Order: sequence, then structure tokens, then C-alpha cells
Amino acid sequence: MKTVSVKLAQLRPTQIAVGYEGVSAKRLKWRALSAGEKLRFLAGHPFPAVYGPDAQYFLIDGHHMALALLQERVDLVSVRQIEDLSSLDANQFFVALRKRDLICSSGAPQTLSELPRALQDLADDPFRSLIARLRRDCGCPKDHAPFAEFRWADFLRVHINFDLHRSDPALAIKAAKRLIRDAWCKDPCAECRCTEEAVS
Repeated sequence: MKTVSVKLAQLRPTQIAVGYEGVSAKRLKWRALSAGEKLRFLAGHPFPAVYGPDAQYFLIDGHHMALALLQERVDLVSVRQIEDLSSLDANQFFVALRKRDLICSSGAPQTLSELPRALQDLADDPFRSLIARLRRDCGCPKDHAPFAEFRWADFLRVHINFDLHRSDPALAIKAAKRLIRDAWCKDPCAECRCTEEAVS
């Protein structure tokens, strides 16, 4: 796998949305870093991407951080090229990414053209932000399965009223904890506080 320098604005997303709340949190953390810390962060955190059609790099993880850095006017980032699929046409490339579980299915994109063309085109998914808050609040470890948090967000989207989420975030968090506990935390780990907090 080679690492190359790429203009952040030219990275292509492989998902339709992010949680804007999470992006804002990452911007605040970035602003708190010194100039030297920022350089070290950029050098030590290459974004994983697939080299695809039209000599474009498709980001497969780190969309929230990438958008945060773009909004903070960062120009160049390091990209770790995990695979070169540039010989494929758009349809073959999309199918190849999907077979490798590198396309987020949330939003059900069916073709490459249905994905945003740029990071700034990513939509806001408030339920993705809700999942991030839930993970911070209840202490559940990060699930490293591909796009796990988006699957959780899609699950909550079916069971929690959007208006409740907007009007009463605390109640939405409590309802989400109960749902996540019942669906995923039947045997919670030592760090997980879902069981005790969901019933409080």
C-alpha cells in the first residue's frame, strides 16, 4: 500500500451522509491543536482510499474527519491507497466496492453517480449524530465493523420519532440506549453502562 499526497477537496466519498454534530466536534478538537500537533496529526493519520476511475481517490473511512478538515481549510492530506481499481469502469468499480463492503448501504445508493461527488456534498444524518452521542454517553466501545454506526442509525431511524430527537435530545438518548441495549447489548461488556442507564 502506498501513501500519496492528495488535495482534500478532490477526495470522493463512499457514503451519502455524515453526522454534522460529529463533524463540528472534530473541528473544535482540530482548532485546539498547536501548529506542530496539526502537522503531526496529518502526517500520522493517512486516509484510506481506493484509486478508482478517472484517476480519483475514493475515501473509504474517516469521512467526518475529512469534512472537518476541509471546513477548516486544510488543503493537502495523506492518502493510503489500499487498492488500485482504476482500470474498471464506473459500474464495475461500484460493484467491486460493494462486494468488498466498502460502500455504505445507508441511503441505498445503487450506482456510483448516486454518491456525492465531493465531501462538502455529504448530507446531514441526525441519527448518525445520535449514535455518536449515544456511544460517548453510555460508554459502549466503538464497533469496528464496516459502517456499523450507520446500521445502528438506520435501526434507530425506524424506532425513534425524528421530532422527538430534535425536540427532546435527552429523551431520545434514553430511548436509543434502551433500543441498543435490547438489540445489541444483551451481554454487555464491563465498560458498557447501557443496562443501568437505560432504565434510570
